[in-house]
Amino acid sequence: MLLLSLLFCLDNVSGFLPNHESGGIDPAVFTDADITTAGVLRAVARYMERNPLPGKTPVAPGELENMKPLDATRLFKAFYKADVSPSRLLKAMQELVDANNQVETDHKKDNSYFFYCEKIVQSISQLRNLQNSMLASLKVPVSSSALESARRSAGKALHILQKFYSNTNWVELGKTKPYEHLLNPASPVFPVAPASKKTCDNCKRLPGGQFSCDGNIVVDDLLTSGYKAGQCTSKPKGKCGHGGRNDPLQYFSPTGGINKETNDPRLSPHHQLHQQAAELAIQATRDFFVGDGYGLLDKVGSDTFKKFFSLEGYSLTFVIDTTGSMSDDIKQAQTTCIELIRKYSSSPDAPFNYILVPFNDPGVGPVQETHDVDEFKSFISKLRADGGGDCPELALSGLKLALEHSLPRSEIFIFTDAGAKDEYLKDKVTVLIDSSKSVVNFALTGYCSSRKRRGAAEEASGRSYANIYEQLAAYSGGFYVKTTKGELGQVLGIMELSLNAAPVKVVHKHLDGSQLSFPVDETLTEITVSVKSLSASGFTVFLLQPSGVSPSTHTVINTASHKIVKVSPIPERGMWTVTVSPIGSYEVEIGGKSLLDFSYQIMQKQKEYVLPVQGKPVEGSNYTVSLRLMEDTKGARIQRLVPISGSGKPMDSISLKQAFDALESPWAIAPVSLDNPTTLLTVEGLSPGNLPFSRVTSYPISTESVQIVPLPNQENAMLPGESLEVSVMVVNSGQAASFSFEVWDDQGLLSSFTPPKKFLNPGESTLLNATFTAALGSDSFTSSTATFTAQSSAAQNYLKLPIMVVPETALETDQISPSHVLLDFNMPCAGGIQHRPTCSQRLWYMSFAAKDAQSAVTVRATPEGSQLSCNPQGAGGSKEVICHYRSDCCTPYAEVLMSDENGNTDTLTVDCRQSHPVAA
Repeated sequence: MLLLSLLFCLDNVSGFLPNHESGGIDPAVFTDADITTAGVLRAVARYMERNPLPGKTPVAPGELENMKPLDATRLFKAFYKADVSPSRLLKAMQELVDANNQVETDHKKDNSYFFYCEKIVQSISQLRNLQNSMLASLKVPVSSSALESARRSAGKALHILQKFYSNTNWVELGKTKPYEHLLNPASPVFPVAPASKKTCDNCKRLPGGQFSCDGNIVVDDLLTSGYKAGQCTSKPKGKCGHGGRNDPLQYFSPTGGINKETNDPRLSPHHQLHQQAAELAIQATRDFFVGDGYGLLDKVGSDTFKKFFSLEGYSLTFVIDTTGSMSDDIKQAQTTCIELIRKYSSSPDAPFNYILVPFNDPGVGPVQETHDVDEFKSFISKLRADGGGDCPELALSGLKLALEHSLPRSEIFIFTDAGAKDEYLKDKVTVLIDSSKSVVNFALTGYCSSRKRRGAAEEASGRSYANIYEQLAAYSGGFYVKTTKGELGQVLGIMELSLNAAPVKVVHKHLDGSQLSFPVDETLTEITVSVKSLSASGFTVFLLQPSGVSPSTHTVINTASHKIVKVSPIPERGMWTVTVSPIGSYEVEIGGKSLLDFSYQIMQKQKEYVLPVQGKPVEGSNYTVSLRLMEDTKGARIQRLVPISGSGKPMDSISLKQAFDALESPWAIAPVSLDNPTTLLTVEGLSPGNLPFSRVTSYPISTESVQIVPLPNQENAMLPGESLEVSVMVVNSGQAASFSFEVWDDQGLLSSFTPPKKFLNPGESTLLNATFTAALGSDSFTSSTATFTAQSSAAQNYLKLPIMVVPETALETDQISPSHVLLDFNMPCAGGIQHRPTCSQRLWYMSFAAKDAQSAVTVRATPEGSQLSCNPQGAGGSKEVICHYRSDCCTPYAEVLMSDENGNTDTLTVDCRQSHPVAA
């Protein structure tokens, strides 16, 4: 009854905790997020050491990996020898962390993700399957969606890998290096304690009720893990518990436990070993990616490794309308843009590659890609403007193709003079923008459709978009410019703003009046001021430094309704002023170049943890926002969070309490209510030089009134020839509406889904069910990402879930221990013969056969110093061995351990003080 009542109060904690946002732990505790971040940074640093940039001085081994502190900003600056933002690497790392953390809810009851209950062989098998799934996604050519899928599999695999060090006794065995066999099947296996083997003694109960568990593990040559309430059916006699106040089994013999998940003795019986376990987990995470001979780098090669971590940089992608009226536009794009690109081609700001996607009607593509500016110019020069005739054109088809082929966080420019006839692709395009975080910029020299739609989102935000192009530009944080064909060259300067290796937004505000002040801190190396008139055309812009002097500026865009000027270098620091004349309604955005920036996540409570939101957040709901500074920010302080509407109007001001995680990185959390269709986050604080700074998120946070929620405890893997059913719940939080649903996946595994549409009242929900089918006869892993979408006339949301095809052979985990038969036994060590000096003159011996059905058998005996010899027998080689053991009567006892190549074990114990074994 006691156990039952304790189980009702159970608040599960499982290995290293997922993140600091979930709360309740000391800042010095290493979480899954900390361990993954530190391990990835070490792996990337190791790769950079071995692969210096052309023309750059190579660094010594360990120079980057052993940087103190090692953070992404300092690493990029040391590698590129310039100010280059690590935001693209941070996004890849965050995908790994998110997938790692999501295991806590998606696979909570699957012990193979946690090493509970001595399920060590099963956990290793699950780890290998996820590694193979990751590698299956990274087959060349590698798409953006394949990279997402690979990172999701890798994040889950890292969860298992890291739990080994908090949930088993590897650290207590005195091991100072990671267990290589987890990642490298060719390395030696360490035997696992058999079911019959006692592994723990009771811990000492302290006056306060806690347990002191030093020395409670009684095996020093076998692997074991803890048994935990709610995860294991029971705790067998003599077996270790997981332990801690969240594990009721700690009160049952053997009391206490062995987990090292925190440095808190109330949560972790072996709390004193937490840092050692975390350091081994960090090293193992690093080896997962760059371990010699078995890491990801050696498995997929340098090019794919760079793609996996977004180390290549970004793509500069042109999507160009090639219908008959676009001839002059194409020439201007070729001359003006190529001249600008060539100017930056040898700088750290240069794109990694250049991509061209032409579109016409009905043709779209082909996609052309190059690393060479001259070849890119040749691609454009060969475009021929013809065809068309009707209006609008297939602009979104071209954009979709561009997003699918461009690297994450790319800059995409669309040139057209027509509307989009394929607006039905908007949902898929927005999902691709969300996942890639690419910026989409539009340069229009006409628009053949006068149709203008004011949607529910526009009504709520008070922002009216001219067309779907302006809406998508705002959604991605890009520019929308509409001009005449003769003036196109004057606005192509917006491309210069994209050629920035460390872009930041300083201010985004709605100005009703004529004057606005903004801070310029010492980390900014250039600033840009963009002013867009929302009321009338024809205005002027003046900039003033803190001293009252007008700085020298470079004009980027100068049209009647939109002006952008650039200041570089910056002559003064402090509060600057922009003055606009005449008084009116304007949208002002101050951008610049700096390594002082922040990343954020929108999070919410999921069971007992705070985890990132999947899909878009729901309008009007309460969330937690997690903020982290991106910079070698010693001395920098974040003080306030100011959510602003999409048009730039402040909605709140929230004081922040800065904290530090186990990696000494500054971060803060704050509660937010997302009441607008689009929200930008502004972080304010003091720079390392004690100057006020302000930074605004590059991408607006879009909310919706419909939500798609994954159902718990669903399978996501199937065998070849089988089908898998996956269900999600669609919840309507807005007004009554008719919703249409769609499901697709990257590998074409979807066979059907229902329903295609349904009317939902406010607060009503429905299940969206999809069936995926794997082809029969496949003997390799397949990894895919399924996307579920729900759309009404006023709302749209999506959810992505992993789908795996696992070969049947991968599920054939050997869990059967070797067996033995005693063949001969002679024990003459009775009575006084066991005492010295007589005992050394008498011998006892035994012979036995040991065999395993699937793999080689290793035999060892204790105590050491005795004579043990084994010889393979028959055609099976070492799968069956005959062994002879001999010792004197001074040690009339022995324990023989027989293990196979998966760590399964069997024991033969002999002790003359007990009944003798009988030979077969």
